[in-house]
Amino acid sequence: MFDDKFRRARPIPDLGVLNFVNNSIQDSYKYLYDKNITKDFLNTYYEWIRSSELNNLHGLEKFDNLGYIHGTTQAFDAFYSENKDRRMRCFRGEYRYHTVIWRNNYPGWKYIEDDEIRKNDAVVISLPFSDFGSEHPEMQKVLDSCDRLNVPVLVDCAYYSITKDLNFDLDRPCIDTIAFSMSKAFYGVEKLRIGMRCKREFKDDSVDALNLADYFSKIGPAVGYRLCKKYDPDFNYKKYGKKQEEICKKLKIETSDCVNFGLASKEHEYFSDFERGSDWRRVCISLLLGEIGI
Repeated sequence: MFDDKFRRARPIPDLGVLNFVNNSIQDSYKYLYDKNITKDFLNTYYEWIRSSELNNLHGLEKFDNLGYIHGTTQAFDAFYSENKDRRMRCFRGEYRYHTVIWRNNYPGWKYIEDDEIRKNDAVVISLPFSDFGSEHPEMQKVLDSCDRLNVPVLVDCAYYSITKDLNFDLDRPCIDTIAFSMSKAFYGVEKLRIGMRCKREFKDDSVDALNLADYFSKIGPAVGYRLCKKYDPDFNYKKYGKKQEEICKKLKIETSDCVNFGLASKEHEYFSDFERGSDWRRVCISLLLGEIGI
C-alpha cells in the first residue's frame, strides 16, 4: 500500500508550482548572459528566508557571505573537505548522504549517540531534523559541547521552507556553515538543484571560487529568483497545513512540524518498518497532499 515513495522526502506536487517552474525554465534564456542573476538570487533568497512569519532563525544576519550551491549537497562536500582531518559526526536518522560518503572516505566517523563530542570532531545537524521535522532534542546539548571544544558545525536547513514553529539562535561560535535548498519546497525544483550556503566570512574554498567566477548554469538562479518573487516562504504550510492534519488523522499518525511528513509509531500497521536509525518513523505524505496524480 505504501511503497518507497512514502519513505523518501519529496516536495508536494502542486500544479500551480509546477506550471510556474516550467514557464520560468522556458523564460530563463533571458538570463543566460545576465552577470548579476546569481547575486540577485542569493540576496533575494536570503531576505526571503528571513521574512518567514512562521519561523525565525536568530543570528542569520551574522552569516552574510553567501554562495550559490547545487542543493545542500555541495555545501556538505565543501565542509567535509575543509575538515578532512577531523572525525565526522551526525545523529542517527540524518540524511544518508553523509554516512555513504564517510564510510568510504572518513573511516573514523561515528554517530553522535555512540560517543561524546571530542575536540577533533566535525558535526553535521539538520534543522529541522531530517527524521522528524523539528529541532533534534539533543541539538542544544551537542552545540554546547561544540562551543566548548571549538568543534565546527554545519547546520543543514534544507527543510526550512516546509516547516513551522522553528525558533532558533544560530549565533553560536561553533556554527561554521548554514545551508539552504529549494528542493523540498517547490515541485520540479528538485531537478534544478537550487541552494545557498551562508558563512560568516569568505573562505576562498571550492564554493567561493565557483561563485567568484560565476561558474554556474543560469537556469537555477533565474528560476529561484522568480520563485522568491512569486511565493512567500511559508507557502507550503499555509496552503497544506490543514490537509496534512486530515491525512495524518486518517493514517493514524502524528503530524510533523514539516508539512510534507507525518510521524508513525514503531507499532504502526503500515509504517513500522520505516525506520531510519532513530526512534521515529517518518512518513512522507507529499503525494497525498498534492494536486497532481502521480
